[in-house]
Amino acid sequence: MNKLIPVELLEKYLSGNCSAEETILVKEWYESFEQEPNHIDTLNTAAQKQLEVKIYNRIIDGISVVEEDETPVKVIDNRNAGFWYKIAGAAAVLLIATTAGLLYNNHTPKTEPIAGSDVQQIIAVTNNSNHICKSILPDNSVVWLSPHATLKYPKVFDSKSRMVSLSGEGFFEVTKNPDRPFIITSHTIITKVWGTSFLVRDNKASRSADVSVVTGKVSVSIKKKSNKNLLSINKDEVMLYPQQKATYMADAQVLKPGSTKNNPELKIWKHANLFFDNKSLKDIVPILNATYNAHIKVANEKLNHYLLNADFSGLNLPDVLEALSKALNIDYSFINNTIELNQPIN
Repeated sequence: MNKLIPVELLEKYLSGNCSAEETILVKEWYESFEQEPNHIDTLNTAAQKQLEVKIYNRIIDGISVVEEDETPVKVIDNRNAGFWYKIAGAAAVLLIATTAGLLYNNHTPKTEPIAGSDVQQIIAVTNNSNHICKSILPDNSVVWLSPHATLKYPKVFDSKSRMVSLSGEGFFEVTKNPDRPFIITSHTIITKVWGTSFLVRDNKASRSADVSVVTGKVSVSIKKKSNKNLLSINKDEVMLYPQQKATYMADAQVLKPGSTKNNPELKIWKHANLFFDNKSLKDIVPILNATYNAHIKVANEKLNHYLLNADFSGLNLPDVLEALSKALNIDYSFINNTIELNQPIN
């Protein structure tokens, strides 16, 4: 059992007032719980959110961006970002910044009542942007919604399961909870999860749907009217493990197994460790393209001359793009298979 440290000490670190000894204490505490429950869970929801905001502001106050002629643009240095991206998460299994979710405001959350219920409510999130938008669920699971995707989930999960629905494409990192399976219903398929990361694509406009597993284990079945008890395992479910996928062919109404080995589409979800020390954006973009097998291009030549000091430890490409967007005050769009970086129109 790891020794708890006062929340006041964390806030003292965030404000930059820790002594060298206190800084070592905080980092040693963090290192000690990487494989055990996160003690941030002891805070109530409001306190967690308040701490997340402070952590995020601390990160943003720390990235340094200057033009090559040494004219200051912003004074930021996020060399400790990787550490705080990890410590901010209320579920250690994710190791992803819940604070990054505060950046993603290009989606439309709505609250809808469930039919026949005066208590339960459904949150509907639609991504109307050209970005990949991040949503954090009540159990601290994380969902990245691709453009035009919609996610619906209850404001409070049921005690026996965690039910959500998806239209479009979404990448999930699910908090482990063996006692409460995570179940996704989409247009044609049902995906059951116990704690893992995977990509689901299923919408009305397509004649196929697929689930690709990155980590953990999921089961996939065809959506039928007879699927009444989703908590039980049925004989038609296809079990998937890392580097496996299942594709539903609507015309034949069958699930076809497959492999995700050497699948370039999944590399943008890779958690990489990238460090940039006075690197220009024109030098950073090729590194991002090689690391995540992406096709990023800079549409505005002026952006190529920005220099960046940054620590992107443990981040996937959507998180890196959001950090760059905030630090450099730039916009980006997913256009077909290209990610285009632009200066925002004021």
